[in-house]
Amino acid sequence: MHVIALAAEATVGGAYRAELPMRALGDRGHRAEFMVWDQRDEPPSLDHLSQADVVHMWRLFRGPARRLATALREAGVAVVFDNDDDMTRVPKGSPAYKEMSAAKEQVASELGAMLRLADLVTTTCGELGSRLRRLGARDVRVVENYLEAGFLRERNVNGDGVVIGWVAGAEHRGDLKDLRLRRTLEQLLEAQPHVSLVSVGLDLGVRSERYTHIADVPFPELPDTIAQFDLGLAPIADVSFNRVRSNIKVKEYAAGGVPWIASSIGPYRDLGGDQGGRVVQDYGWAEALTDLVTDAPARAALAERAAAWGRTQTVTDNAAEWEVAFAQVAERVGRVTGISLAQGGRSDPTPGIAAGGARGRTIIPRPLPATDASSGDGSASRGAGNGARSAPRRGLFRRRAGR
Repeated sequence: MHVIALAAEATVGGAYRAELPMRALGDRGHRAEFMVWDQRDEPPSLDHLSQADVVHMWRLFRGPARRLATALREAGVAVVFDNDDDMTRVPKGSPAYKEMSAAKEQVASELGAMLRLADLVTTTCGELGSRLRRLGARDVRVVENYLEAGFLRERNVNGDGVVIGWVAGAEHRGDLKDLRLRRTLEQLLEAQPHVSLVSVGLDLGVRSERYTHIADVPFPELPDTIAQFDLGLAPIADVSFNRVRSNIKVKEYAAGGVPWIASSIGPYRDLGGDQGGRVVQDYGWAEALTDLVTDAPARAALAERAAAWGRTQTVTDNAAEWEVAFAQVAERVGRVTGISLAQGGRSDPTPGIAAGGARGRTIIPRPLPATDASSGDGSASRGAGNGARSAPRRGLFRRRAGR
C-alpha cells in the first residue's frame, strides 16, 4: 500500500498524527511518505500524489487543501482527513482563543465542508469523533496517539527527593488558573521540603527556590527530561475543549516509567492504576499530591505499572490500527492493498511487504456509529467502484492551539 501524509507544519501534533504513523507503516513494508505543506506554496506534485492509494491530510482544510482533495478524489485516490482537537471550542486561556472565537461559526462551517469531502476522517477519541460527525463527517475512525519507540526510557531515581514535573504548552494557562494550581503547588513545596517542581513549556509562576521553569525542550530531548521526574502531572480543567483531548501526555510520562496524576475527565477518565497513575477531581489535587509524594512504595508500584503500559503504547506496536483504516478506505475506492482486513491487518508477508512486519494480535477498527445515509447532509459520495463523486465543498483551515 502507498500512503502519503501531508501536514501544515512539522509540529508535535503533526508528528503524532502523520509523521510517526508513516514511519511505522514504512517499517511494516508499505511505501509511506510524510510531507509538510503550509498551503501558501504550491502543493506537492499532483502526479506524484495521484500514485498513492491514500493521501492522509492532517489539519489541512483551507481552499488549497480542498482543491487538492477534490483533484485526488477525481484521480481515484482515497482522501483521509485527520483532526485531533475541537477548534470550534478553544478555551479562553489558549493563545489561539481570540483568533478562533472571532471566527467560530465560520470555522465550524468550513471545517464541516472538508469533513464531508473526505472519504474517511480519523481522530483521537470517540467524543471528538462524534462532534466531527455532527459537523458532517460520514465515516470516522478512532486511532489514538502513540509514541515513537525511541520515547521509552528507564526512569532515573532521585534518591530521597521527589521531583514533580509538568510538561505543558501555553494553552494550559487556563487550566492552571481554573484549577488554582499555583497556590496548591506553592503550599505543597512549603510543606514538603524534599519535593521540587519542574515545568516544561508553561511558566507556572510558582514562588519557590525549588521550582524550575524550562522554557523549551526540543522534542527529541523530551524523553530524557521526563525520565528525571518522579511524578508527572496532567491537569486539565473541565471545559469542552479539554474533554476531547488526546491522552498522549500520560503516555509520555509512562514511557519514562514515571507515575502520573491527571484530571478525571476526558482523555484520562478511564485510566488509572493499571496505566501507572491516579485520576483526581478538580478539588482533590492537594490531597492527591501529598499522598504520593509522601508514599515512596506507592510511587514505586505505580512507576512499575506505568513502564509496563508505556511499552505497549508505541506506534510501532499499534501501527496496524492505521494500516487497517487506510486499507479499508483504499479498497473502498477500488485500490488493491493485499491486506487481510478480516484479521485486522497483514498476517502474512506478501510481495512488497517486508517479512516480520506483521503483528501477532488482532486489531479491530473502531468506527463510530453511522448516521442515516439519506439524512440530506450533502455528503460527498463515490459511485460503486467508478470513482463518481458529488460536487466538492469549500473549507477553511485554522491553526490549532496546541497539544
